[in-house]
Amino acid sequence: MIKKILKIFLVILTVFTAFSFYMSPRLGGLLDFGKEVIDKEVFQLEFDTVSTKEHVLVYKNVSSQKDLKLLKQEFKLDSLVKECKTDFEKITKIQSWVQSRWKHNGDNVPEKNDALFILREAEKGKQFRCVEYSIVAGQCLQSLGFTVRGLGLMSKDINDVKSGAGHVVNEVYLNDLKKWVFIDPQYDIITTYKGNPLNAVELQHCISRNLNFEILNPNQTITREEYKKWIGPYLYYFTTTLKGEKIEIWDRLIGNKKQLTLYPKGAEIPKYFQNLIRINTSYYTNSTTDFYPKLN
Repeated sequence: MIKKILKIFLVILTVFTAFSFYMSPRLGGLLDFGKEVIDKEVFQLEFDTVSTKEHVLVYKNVSSQKDLKLLKQEFKLDSLVKECKTDFEKITKIQSWVQSRWKHNGDNVPEKNDALFILREAEKGKQFRCVEYSIVAGQCLQSLGFTVRGLGLMSKDINDVKSGAGHVVNEVYLNDLKKWVFIDPQYDIITTYKGNPLNAVELQHCISRNLNFEILNPNQTITREEYKKWIGPYLYYFTTTLKGEKIEIWDRLIGNKKQLTLYPKGAEIPKYFQNLIRINTSYYTNSTTDFYPKLN
């Protein structure tokens, strides 16, 4: 009887260990291996433009949510943008305000992924990551009626690097332009080319082909050349959620598909995020038309 119990225990332990390594080869960071820094090369990427219509991205106006109404009221967001004449001016104003709330700290993770909580903690002197800049800017803009999505950026060598291979920004849909606009709240950056605001893929196109794009950076956090060198390698894989839903631990365990990833033609589909997390919650497409739907 004891031998039978031990055999069952060993089988369970073996399965658990194998599954743990399958989900996280570095066991959540307990094992220390991999590249120290990402490759800095920027590639000329190619994408399809024909829609597959397989994966529909859904966006709802959530400005009436109780938490967003409280966010707008407590931090007087209406007053911040009351002098703005266009939506583009509004997103610029809100992003600059968010960027000024705290200094970047890549290691501090808040207890809640909530703009109200993060801003209140920032007023106490707390500092947060690029993820929190994206969350706060996104929710502030949503409270004002904008359609906003978080955008995960990953370098080509996302599988092999130990850390620093991803960045989180936002894209905002401007109804008057009928397009998505890239904003980077950590650096207070919006990019344009010949006066037209760019999305993330258009920015990658400009950088990889050495086109003379411009940056709007009211808080003067970084120069154009510094930002170009820094952001370029991250513009390889582009990920957003299908319906704005959070990715929970359970989703990762069972591979529940809640995201859509745009990847270039000829590229490999990434398996792991820095060998820490198995990437299994996303559908994939080469089509920019799929990834950048025009909204009504």
